[in-house]
Amino acid sequence: MFFLILTSIQLQTKNKVLISRIEVEGNTKTKDFIINREIRHPVNGLIDSAKINQDINRLENLGLFSGVSWTIKSLEDSTIILKYIVKESIQKTPPTVFPTYNENKGWSLNALWLLNNFRGRNQLLTISGSIGGEDTYGISFNDPWIFNNHISFSLNISRNLFKHRFLNRDIDLNRFKIGFGKWFGDNIKTVIAIALESKEFSNKKEYDLFKYIDIHSMLKYDTRDIYWNPGKGILFNNSIQYIEGYKIENLIWDQSYSFYFSLNRFKKKTIIAFNGSLKQKLGYRNQFWQNYIGSSNTIRGWPIPDYKTYDNESYRFGHEYLHASIEYRYEIIPKYITTYGIESGLVIVLFADFGYMLNHWPDKLIMNGTGIGVRIPFPLVGVLRLDFGVGAIKNKWNSGSFHFGIGQKF
Repeated sequence: MFFLILTSIQLQTKNKVLISRIEVEGNTKTKDFIINREIRHPVNGLIDSAKINQDINRLENLGLFSGVSWTIKSLEDSTIILKYIVKESIQKTPPTVFPTYNENKGWSLNALWLLNNFRGRNQLLTISGSIGGEDTYGISFNDPWIFNNHISFSLNISRNLFKHRFLNRDIDLNRFKIGFGKWFGDNIKTVIAIALESKEFSNKKEYDLFKYIDIHSMLKYDTRDIYWNPGKGILFNNSIQYIEGYKIENLIWDQSYSFYFSLNRFKKKTIIAFNGSLKQKLGYRNQFWQNYIGSSNTIRGWPIPDYKTYDNESYRFGHEYLHASIEYRYEIIPKYITTYGIESGLVIVLFADFGYMLNHWPDKLIMNGTGIGVRIPFPLVGVLRLDFGVGAIKNKWNSGSFHFGIGQKF
């Protein structure tokens, strides 16, 4: 009996071990303070696995590490050291040339010099240019914590030349954009950005030029655990964009509401996710500024529109829309670090999308899309996405379409 009581006391004592120090291992480039400000587990407190997992999620969400783990080391004074072990992912590319694909603009030959985690401070510096489906050159910079307490800064200077997807026009877009953001606690994120832009639409016979100031504000409420493949939480995103200038004045309100639910507690996650998105516009409406649905980010399973589509499927075009999605996500291969030191894994997704342009609501022309896809975690971009779906409207099915994208649809 005495032995059982003694064993019970020892087990209780072992589960209430004080942490005397927290250490980080593996960050050869990332500055210590970048990591330490994401660690909330208290020193001189009892070890708490829930708080440790929250710390690991925050470190993962920085997008700097292929993997994050933890261990403990016992000391002679009966306290322990809590150690976080990080594996830094690829954080820069040499100046290089490679083909890229954009669903709206097609294939381009891209020259890129990307420095993620620039100076070890979680800054992103990109110098890029391309020829082909899109002729571009520009420079961008982003620092998510340029001042204390999550105040961010971003800068973008660029020129883009490309063909309009469904109108007989060439587009020449020049942009100078600067933005600031602020986090309030862990879940509320705000951004305000101001851009000076000129946008030219031209062909051999016609020429239209718009010069304007674009003020973009965003409010986001985010409780997701892991950004690249959330297992739980919600993401509400509201943005208001005010455009005023030569020949144009618009007020645009974009709303997106996402919900994520875990269906199990195993290492291989099974998730059900829902999203609803709405775009509304007041002010200037012109064919050049129309949106369309039937794409990787709206309703999948529809070919990207062209000139013929614009004439024959007018229900896909307009200025305001509503669409919704449901996804079943099953983790076939949980995220892991390869022998090359980069992250990989595999998630299978079943999806169903539906939506319509608000101006076509009286006709009840609701578009549907359903299919299957894969998600692969990848350095620098977070996750690669490939979907195949078939679309339908009024019970008529099309032949389907592939969609490639960066990041989750929602």
